[in-house]
Amino acid sequence: MEYGWIGVACGLCVAACALLLAAPIRVEVEYRRAGSDEIRAHVRAMYGLVRLRWRWVSGRGDEKRARNAGGSQPRPARGTSMSLGAWKSFAHRAVRALDRMAPHVHVEELRLEARMGAGESVRTGMLVGTCYAAIYTVLGWLSSRVRMHRVPTVSIAPAFQDALLTIYARSIVRIRTGYVIAAGLRLLTAWKRRAS
Repeated sequence: MEYGWIGVACGLCVAACALLLAAPIRVEVEYRRAGSDEIRAHVRAMYGLVRLRWRWVSGRGDEKRARNAGGSQPRPARGTSMSLGAWKSFAHRAVRALDRMAPHVHVEELRLEARMGAGESVRTGMLVGTCYAAIYTVLGWLSSRVRMHRVPTVSIAPAFQDALLTIYARSIVRIRTGYVIAAGLRLLTAWKRRAS
């Protein structure tokens, strides 16, 4: 009779671990540039039990850093010197770990809206064309790595007589917790092996 309860408890633990590893993590990121840069991120995990929000606006943190940097001299970092070979080895292992995780990343939405101008019609046309070419090259490479559920939306409006740049970008990405944990363990292992 005692072994039956132990089996039930072990089965419940295995089921709880399976539910945890299968839980989706949904990351929503928005970037807006209109005079200043603003980034908003919203992370939802554990079937909605964990919710994190983060917001950063350019110019706010820089003032605090400038005030604190006034009187004291920076101290040299200890123990941070690594050989170039160790960094290359770590980078190679980190890229492999992220490349293994990439097929399990689901991109639910990817949208980019921009308005740009170089102050002159010819330069603006060349700038917009170059940006379209670069963005669609990156999107082609990205769509071969991750799963796109919708076609990405890209819209760049030229402002022929103005010199300006406004950007709005939004992405929603979903991945299961188990793949994030596995990639984190691979990155940790690569970091531990960087000196070997």
